[in-house]
Amino acid sequence: MVPAALEGRIGSYLKTLQANLGSQLSALYLVGGSALGDFSERFSNVDLVVVTDGPLEADTFERLRRGERVLAHAKRDASVWYSTWAEIADEDATLAQGGLDTPLTRALLRDEAVPVVGPDWPVVHYREADLRSWCSREFARLVAGSSGKSMVMRTEVTPFVLQAARLAVGVLEGNVVSKSEAATAAARLVPHHFRRILADCGGFRKGASTSMYWGPFERKYDVRELIKHLQGVVGV
Repeated sequence: MVPAALEGRIGSYLKTLQANLGSQLSALYLVGGSALGDFSERFSNVDLVVVTDGPLEADTFERLRRGERVLAHAKRDASVWYSTWAEIADEDATLAQGGLDTPLTRALLRDEAVPVVGPDWPVVHYREADLRSWCSREFARLVAGSSGKSMVMRTEVTPFVLQAARLAVGVLEGNVVSKSEAATAAARLVPHHFRRILADCGGFRKGASTSMYWGPFERKYDVRELIKHLQGVVGV
């Protein structure tokens, strides 16, 4: 089900798709955390997969990209993967670098996607081994990118911790969980004293205003120690 807060945005973008593509539009799927029932008013952006009957012309693609502005949420732009049935099902397709065409998206598209337009169960090429490898690379990239960041404010700490937890679960268990579910799933991978930071981040994502910490620097210490432990568990 499309979250109520996104219905208007996605509905407006669907009109843009229909106006520009007509019968070339084959399907539109909502993926990401919203497809997993983990929409967050504070943090969630919109992740969509648009399936067309054949490749898009350059000018059509640019018009659609401009039309994505209506999808912005939580001060974040939408991520949209424009594809075809053949590309989605192709075993030899090369994943786009830096885009939404990832093993994680493919896993969601195969099993969890919310169809706005199109069939409920698209044929998607997906391998668990690809997901594990991708999660390992993304975990390493995420940790490297955190160097020099303050990690004091909850608005910065929460998405970082939950994404790290989600990727660690992907590496070790080979499945996709939402960021909120990752807080619980990762608790199985770490000593008991790390569960406070996971619960604190999970609660804040869901809208909690109170913290489980007396101050930000105590929280920052636990974040750093949790990531060190997850690095050892994941082997990155």
